[in-house]
Amino acid sequence: MFYNKKTTIVIDKVIHVILSSVFILFGIILLGCERIQPIIPPQESATKIKIGLIYSPPDPGTTRNGAEIAVALANEAGGINGVPIELLIRDDKRDGSLSVRHANDLVAEGVLAIVGPDYSTIAMAIGPIVEQHRIPMVTTYPTNPKVTEDSYYTFMGAYTDPYQGRVMANFAIKTLEAMSAAVLTEAGSTYSEGLSNAFIRDFTDQGGTIEAHQYYDTAETDFTDQLVAIAAIDPAVDVVFLAGLGPDFPLAVKQAKSTEFNISATFLGGDGWDRPDLVQIGGMAVEGSFFANHFSHGAQLSEKGNQFVAAYMERFGIPPDGPAALGYDAATIVLDAIRRTTDLTPTAIRDEIERTQHYKGATTLSHFTENRHAIKSSVINTIKNGKIQFYQSITL
Repeated sequence: MFYNKKTTIVIDKVIHVILSSVFILFGIILLGCERIQPIIPPQESATKIKIGLIYSPPDPGTTRNGAEIAVALANEAGGINGVPIELLIRDDKRDGSLSVRHANDLVAEGVLAIVGPDYSTIAMAIGPIVEQHRIPMVTTYPTNPKVTEDSYYTFMGAYTDPYQGRVMANFAIKTLEAMSAAVLTEAGSTYSEGLSNAFIRDFTDQGGTIEAHQYYDTAETDFTDQLVAIAAIDPAVDVVFLAGLGPDFPLAVKQAKSTEFNISATFLGGDGWDRPDLVQIGGMAVEGSFFANHFSHGAQLSEKGNQFVAAYMERFGIPPDGPAALGYDAATIVLDAIRRTTDLTPTAIRDEIERTQHYKGATTLSHFTENRHAIKSSVINTIKNGKIQFYQSITL
């Protein structure tokens, strides 16, 4: 067929239009894919594997120590398939808005997972961020079961408040043979109110009676009104359950045991009692009290748990506490999941975290529920001879 110059020009224009349309369509498809899958900065896979840590110093603070020990031990063992791990640490100052900024920054820096944070309210603030970017997060210290409600990518490394409330109710009735109790709760505290309600429910379900439920304000230093009400109960209650979290609640115990009130009941608490300054603040008044906890270095531990304690004492010069154990386990669970993945993608890591079973580290975890709550053992500690000491292991 014969083509003149004019015909050739027309054909060239048609081809140009077709090719332009194809490129535009291809661009639209790519843009759509980007909207479907969030943009995750690539890992420097040949150099290091990044995971983030968000924690709250100084209280509890030691979750950072535990996570650092986990990463250090992993790197000493050759990292993950020979690739070293880098822990990117962020201090949220117990500020929800700051924690959200930290979470977004860690995502931008290319972390494969996040360890922490230390408080339930902060974990709930970060949950939508990790959900949006599909980055798995294993919390450390949070115990409120609502932590995982809005995020398929959030897992709880600690047991829940309903669990520890049940532990302490069982202990009160079966071990201490207590049948009456008073409860002291920090007003407005999600932790304190949730734990108190769990204890009340399980204590009464087992035949116990709650004779008084008193509330105190955060940072309170004088508990006279609350203790007058408890001291007036006749006959005196067997136990007082105090769901404290902070440096104020040991003062309540100290005042209760003073000659002014002389309340003879045994004081019980939750994991918030695991404070290095507990005896320093409460003095001899806290002697003989009991509280639920995640860990005690005096309990019988797994091989990994003993390795953790030895490494912690070598580095910090003191035995690890419960928050430190939770930091270690949350980081180790993440690292173990990364090792099991065939590809280093956050979604694959999330799925491997969910498959975690029969984990034995500083604590023992059976599995995660469909709500991504940790099913695990616990311990009860007591205060004896002016020190927090292991009392017994609990498995429900």
